Amino acid sequence: MLRDIQVQIDSTLASKTRLEAALQLTRKLDGTHIMGVHALKTPEAILSGAPHGVVGYFPEEIIENQRELIKNQALELKEYFEANVSKIGSSHEWRQHEGREVDIVAFHARFTDLTIISQVKGRFADELEFSGSLLMESSLPILAVPETKIPEDMIENILIAWDGSAEASRAVQGAIPLLRMAKKIILLSVGLPDEGNIPQEDIAAHLLRHDVSCDRLVVDSPFPEDIIMATAKEQNVGLIVAGAWGHSRIREMIFGGVTKSLFSNQKIPVLLSH
Repeated sequence: MLRDIQVQIDSTLASKTRLEAALQLTRKLDGTHIMGVHALKTPEAILSGAPHGVVGYFPEEIIENQRELIKNQALELKEYFEANVSKIGSSHEWRQHEGREVDIVAFHARFTDLTIISQVKGRFADELEFSGSLLMESSLPILAVPETKIPEDMIENILIAWDGSAEASRAVQGAIPLLRMAKKIILLSVGLPDEGNIPQEDIAAHLLRHDVSCDRLVVDSPFPEDIIMATAKEQNVGLIVAGAWGHSRIREMIFGGVTKSLFSNQKIPVLLSH
């Protein structure tokens, strides 16, 4: 079971989508605890955009005003979080700490079953720093959702992108509670003919022992990311389960790859694990 879900909360519109995803999953799961986690920016970090050499000359009054503003914004976010979670009667708590957002979210991921973040698109530094660091740090399941909209039922139809890797295996293990509730599951493997088909028998048998049955599909193609997204669209998939960075993370970020494509698709939520 997924007993703890961490959701990253900030003042962006994408934050509302993340919370919506957490609430949708919690409605379907029994006894799930939601943890809202917010990173407080320090006044120094906010003022760091000022011209070089100017920050140290800001009056203490301005620094304190910034601190008060940050605290008030955090209080509003906390009230919004608690009001929405209370509507579904779920156990919940609020955590806020001052510091780098990726460090704070990565820390809380160590003792939660699932962390919900946003997909990103076209922001190289964000993809590499936040999403990549979070996955590499925790090795625990991360649910990356589109910034503006999620499917009405993310777990009705689920696609597993299976390549036989340790990363894919960890993602499947983390998704089993959701797979058990799905109406349809597609186990998809994509590879080149001369490399041989990726074996699906063992993982399919393992899933069946967890009361999870799936439709198996193997496609010969040198473009797995394209096949994954096309199949997901054809099958009306609401969630993709996949391993992250089976190859070099730097290589995929620079030249492209399955992980980067899934992390930035902005249409279908993706549950990833490294």
